[in-house]
Amino acid sequence: MSDTNGIDLSAMRVSDNDAISEVTKARAALSKLKQELVAVTKDRDELLVEYGDLQKARYASNASRTKPKPAKDDFVRIIANDVHGQMMDREAVEAFLGDLRDWNPDEIVLNGDIIECGGFLAAHHVLGYVSQTEYSWQEDIAAGNWFLDEVQKAAPKAVIHYIEGNHEDRVERWIVDQTMRHTRDSTFLRELISPKVLLRLEERGISYYGRGEHHIQGLPPGWIKLGKIFFVHELGGGKNAAASAAGKTAGNVVFAHTHQEDSATMVLPGVGLIKAWNPGCLCQRAPLWRHSNPTNWSHGYAVQFVSKSEQFLHLNIPIWCGESLVGSLHGRIKG
Repeated sequence: MSDTNGIDLSAMRVSDNDAISEVTKARAALSKLKQELVAVTKDRDELLVEYGDLQKARYASNASRTKPKPAKDDFVRIIANDVHGQMMDREAVEAFLGDLRDWNPDEIVLNGDIIECGGFLAAHHVLGYVSQTEYSWQEDIAAGNWFLDEVQKAAPKAVIHYIEGNHEDRVERWIVDQTMRHTRDSTFLRELISPKVLLRLEERGISYYGRGEHHIQGLPPGWIKLGKIFFVHELGGGKNAAASAAGKTAGNVVFAHTHQEDSATMVLPGVGLIKAWNPGCLCQRAPLWRHSNPTNWSHGYAVQFVSKSEQFLHLNIPIWCGESLVGSLHGRIKG
């Protein structure tokens, strides 16, 4: 049946069971698509919020700094490492900052892992605890910026060297993975979200030494040498980490990574007396990813007194229960 003013419906189903079933299925599919759209919109909005937070974290401080000239005479160098951003031990850090103000050093070496780079960047961690999800990447960056702000306030004349640790290195590894190893895209993304950028190191006048780059001819990537001392973040571990580090280096070396105060001495034919040191860490000594296993980690930093001839005295300074054990040494040296 047809109508000159309408549509011929004689061959179409408009009321039988099959037609009703098709309408029902179509409505269910439409409802599912609407739900998916809501979820995608929510994800988009959350990503936009995270991006906004990241931009704010990047500019957590307005501090600006020109790079000072290194000391030409006898000078004091401070070494600290393994702060781990949001996982820092605040009491240990405050003790370190108090000593830093007293030392008023000419040079500082931050020997890696100043930020944690946990969460989605921590592939080897067992993210099985709710408390491990309580802070964001943006907050971790903000904690790193706070630490650097305080270091520069406490030691305004210091030349600062920042050696990339394995935790900062996680960001570059993630970038390379996300960009499917495309060099140009990896470089572009690193210039947006790398620790060097988000911690504003160029603006601060802080030199940054990546783990994947050679900084001194003849040395492995990630190593630097200041005077008669090598500095590197990761140089093995285990019970005899310092002795192993001295043997690998065949020279004076300060390393980090193991979170434990350590030192070793060797006398090598043709080289002479050499030593290796790890000053300890400034992070929490019992992180959740260690589960119930106790650690042998210890808080501390190091101070070096360097002469014009580049001879030096290195002291590891322990910190226990938020108190530096340097004691009255400050007054005796200055007196």
